[in-house]
Amino acid sequence: MDYYAALAYIEQFIDYERSPDFSRQARFYNLNRISQLLELLGNPHEKLKVVHVAGSKGKGSTAAIITSVLIQAGYKTGLFTSPHLITPRERCRIDNDLISEVDFAHYLNKIKPAIETTSESQFGRVSFFEIYTALAFTYFADKQTDFAVIEVGLGGRLDATNVVKPVISVITPIGLEHTEILGETYTKIAAEKAEIIKEGCPVAIAPQHPDALKIFEKVANQRNAPIINVKNIQLEESNNIKKNTKLNSDGIPIAQQFDIETNSESYPDLILSLLGYHQYVNATTTIAAIEGLELQGYKIKKECVYEGFRKVQWDGRLQLIKSSPLVILDGAHSPISMQALIHSIRNTYNYARVVFIVSLMRDKDINKIGGIIAKIADSVVTTQVSDNPRVIPADIIKNNWMDICKKVVACPNSEEAINKEIENASPTDLICITGSLYLVGQALELFKTKYEPKREVINA
Repeated sequence: MDYYAALAYIEQFIDYERSPDFSRQARFYNLNRISQLLELLGNPHEKLKVVHVAGSKGKGSTAAIITSVLIQAGYKTGLFTSPHLITPRERCRIDNDLISEVDFAHYLNKIKPAIETTSESQFGRVSFFEIYTALAFTYFADKQTDFAVIEVGLGGRLDATNVVKPVISVITPIGLEHTEILGETYTKIAAEKAEIIKEGCPVAIAPQHPDALKIFEKVANQRNAPIINVKNIQLEESNNIKKNTKLNSDGIPIAQQFDIETNSESYPDLILSLLGYHQYVNATTTIAAIEGLELQGYKIKKECVYEGFRKVQWDGRLQLIKSSPLVILDGAHSPISMQALIHSIRNTYNYARVVFIVSLMRDKDINKIGGIIAKIADSVVTTQVSDNPRVIPADIIKNNWMDICKKVVACPNSEEAINKEIENASPTDLICITGSLYLVGQALELFKTKYEPKREVINA
């Protein structure tokens, strides 16, 4: 198979990310299939030094920041994340280079016999995500990475990535998400996420809701897993945080600067190329993870932390894509992430009007998300990702929001919606494209072909 044949082959398998009723498919989540698949491949995950990252929000950004620091420290570092924005190759990269089409096809061909054998076993047909997980583990092992930063797909306990024995586990903030699968309380959701904590393995824990923190501390103590965190950091922004923004030549914020202190070290004037208080929280979690690795003897110089923070790039998270009018992309798809986005827009940018272009998936809390957007939106355009069966039709979102938003219209064609709003906007307007990473991916593709994407280099 060449690259395109490999993609077509994978598309034949169950893709819970796109299933309209994926929240009711929990009975299919287990570690039996992935364990058998990896055993047939010689257990490549056992050859990796894994940094395992779970959480409800910020786990992708945190994984990206950790990866950036490790690369600056001279470690060959693999990164496995999901979902992708434009190309599946984004899911699997080494030193920030996406897996090549040639390597993608090569490794899919390499693992295909094991996929077929496992799919015919008593455990049933493997899933789309399990294939990508096995491909990434095999690729990283063959390329002899020093570290593999692995983002959990969903939950923790039964996620396909949870076959690893990490050198450190990382848990970002917990929210009430995927409640049909993970439970409806912080306690139940935390219990699922806590299963990435392994016996004797340090765990870096972000600031948490008290109910979630109790569970993490209980499980960590039971498993003799040292807890590493940055003290006195709050989930919500407070006035005692020294923080300011770095501006580009147009006077638009492109980075934030802050201080972090731990029990053993001080990091004054860190510059992070990701905006928003939630990214500051992710940065503190990264510092905890890095110090956890240092305690185990891994050498990571302080200047590598600074360079890693400054150089990290993570598309689709408060990403500036155009300056006039301001156009930003953010994959906020839950009430908690949308609240963070609204807070960041209010506290980061100057604008006359703000327009939201929104697409949502069927398992999302449409009413809560709409209520949050309505707090600052001058107008809202609801749209939809045309090729995704999980998407809520634009008209349904509009009808739900008509009583809460000042002005809301539906435009099912996302490209038409984006082009029209940019054409009609004044130079001082802000357009936020959000609600779904799938919509963000479509917007990135559009901007690559029609507009000049805004990419800034941040100087120290």
